[in-house]
Amino acid sequence: MRFPQTIPVLCVAIVVGVLLAGIAGAANDIVRVLKQRYQVSTIEVQNAGAAGVVSRPGTRFRLQADGVSAKPFRVAQLNTKSPRFHVHDFAEVQIVSDRAVDIEPGTLNLPKGTELVLLDLTVHGDQVRLFTHTAQQLAGLGGRPTYGCTEFVFRFEPGSVRAGDAALVESVIERWLAPIS
Repeated sequence: MRFPQTIPVLCVAIVVGVLLAGIAGAANDIVRVLKQRYQVSTIEVQNAGAAGVVSRPGTRFRLQADGVSAKPFRVAQLNTKSPRFHVHDFAEVQIVSDRAVDIEPGTLNLPKGTELVLLDLTVHGDQVRLFTHTAQQLAGLGGRPTYGCTEFVFRFEPGSVRAGDAALVESVIERWLAPIS
């Protein structure tokens, strides 16, 4: 008697599995498309005298808004024998409905036109995160030159990223960060 009841459950499980595989495939496609369009840069961290300098350029962006927050670039080292590493401390700026909201503000304000490089790009659900670093040093606290780090979190309508609409995602990103290389 139980066998006939398991057939509908099994059919539902198969349909759900196929649908989830399609959604995951679209999300993976958008990650692939975005990573091809926006190439990651590498910055120097081991050489203290050149820390923060772009050592392998990827995509450069020109900031399209004024007064975006950034945190000063920092490098740390656990002990004298360990390698130096970039402290991933970014000012978080969320872009929701084409408006910027500082979630975790920084001590630096980036003027419109600031050139940024991409350090990383991730996609989680309906959010696309771009981790950026200023291409040139800015005047930090006390006028001391420093690089700035900002994490842009682009929030999209539920399902739009999972649907794989790369053109929509790119157009929203590029209203804030215009690629220049």
